[in-house]
Amino acid sequence: MKAVVYCRVSTEDQEKEGTSLKTQLAACQEYCQKKSYEVTKSYSETYSGLTLDRPKLNELRDLLRVGEFEVIVIYCLDRLSRDPTHGVILMQEFESLNIKLEAVTETVDSTELGKLITYIRGFSSKLEAEKIRERTMRGKREYLKRGKIPTGTGAGLYGFKWDKESKKRIPLDYEVKIVQKAFEMFADHIGYFNIARTFNDQGITGKTGHKWSPRTIYNMLGNPSYIGMTYYGQTHGSRKTKLEKRPKSEWILLPDTTPPIISKELWDRVQEIRQQNRELNKARATQRYVLRGHVRCGLCGSPLVGSFMNHRFRYYHCRGTYDTAAREKVCNAKYIRADFLENEVWKKIRQALEKRENALAGVNEQIEAEKQKLTPGTTFDSEIKKVSKQIVKYDAQEKRLVQLFRFSQINPDSVLDEINTLKGEREEARQKVDALVKSKELVAKLENVEAKFDDCCRILLKDLDDASYEEKIELLDMLAIAATATVDGVDVKGVIPMKITPSDVESASVELTHHWTNMGITTWV
Repeated sequence: MKAVVYCRVSTEDQEKEGTSLKTQLAACQEYCQKKSYEVTKSYSETYSGLTLDRPKLNELRDLLRVGEFEVIVIYCLDRLSRDPTHGVILMQEFESLNIKLEAVTETVDSTELGKLITYIRGFSSKLEAEKIRERTMRGKREYLKRGKIPTGTGAGLYGFKWDKESKKRIPLDYEVKIVQKAFEMFADHIGYFNIARTFNDQGITGKTGHKWSPRTIYNMLGNPSYIGMTYYGQTHGSRKTKLEKRPKSEWILLPDTTPPIISKELWDRVQEIRQQNRELNKARATQRYVLRGHVRCGLCGSPLVGSFMNHRFRYYHCRGTYDTAAREKVCNAKYIRADFLENEVWKKIRQALEKRENALAGVNEQIEAEKQKLTPGTTFDSEIKKVSKQIVKYDAQEKRLVQLFRFSQINPDSVLDEINTLKGEREEARQKVDALVKSKELVAKLENVEAKFDDCCRILLKDLDDASYEEKIELLDMLAIAATATVDGVDVKGVIPMKITPSDVESASVELTHHWTNMGITTWV
């Protein structure tokens, strides 16, 4: 019997130490060996048991439907889930697919009583998890009362090491100099990206040994711990817990836990520049770029993004034309005036809707391509009927060969060879019938397009004329606009949805992808 093993722990510390996951995996493998199970896959992850949305569990559940194993082996039931409702959902899912669930340390009963016991155990596990959480919170509150930081399990704040005894931060001379350098560079109007790039070029790594990113520098320069003001409940990174999402009014100041390594004057100067940058970014954000997400560089294929220059002009430019913290620039494309590009794309959409014969030509090409599958002079119905009759003949021929084989009226090897040949020809004929049926259905849909096409384009043109900025965004999404642009011109592709009424817009059942390709190049001076 083929088996899959699933192991889980709840904290990163357990994963780093390896004991819990390794112990579970070893016990599960030993269990499978005793049962003579063949372990085809094993999953181990560090994730809370109070959620079903776990990466490795999701992979396992996706594998269920493939049918590559018959049993799931876990160490104990609360490794699968600590929420009884989730446990019932998973067990019902396993049962519906005829997959057994077995645990190393306990018996998993599939009877109604067993399910009730499982539910009660799961509920107890959830209560225990809540108790652990409550005890942890009480411990954190106690640390706070003593003016200590209730943490110390992670990499910690750059520039300091964590003292487990005093629960305070101790400066590290080398890292302190790097922090001070970052603040001084920013005060000299060197941006986040260039600071990160300078550190990376010099081989200076972050706290976890990874390269610096502009976001890391941004978080560092906004952390008041560097001037000795440490708050509990505040975060400067992307990983936020519920505690860290509390409003600023609920942040708790912990004095004397982090020695200041940045002067108040330097801090104030940096925060002033950061505020000026935020106000400038807000002004830039008011500029709208309707083609964002719909246009790529014609030279390197990178997305084009908006730029507002000299507080007057809007441009689109290629992302590949500037460095990132991880790579050099990859493209030399020039900036494109936003109004020119947007007008040109809009004009080409209008041309495609007005010159409907171009789109219908694409439809006719698809119809002709499907009809090429037919024998000349036949129809789909006659061809399907003809091949279906041939399948019946194959069945009759196979029955006669079986009778000859039974009465030994012909060489057995010759009979078997002929039967195998007939089976291959019959399967080929069945595949041909399936393909003909699909082609017939597609041609029927395509032939129905022309009747609806005029109304469809007329509605889209009306929306095109009266569209607001938000409605243009919706139209571009609905038409699946994909533009490729350089300073020399633009090509536009799109898809017209056919089921369109004034009050209802649905996805297309037939995609028309030919009609906006190579609509002509416009050179901008």
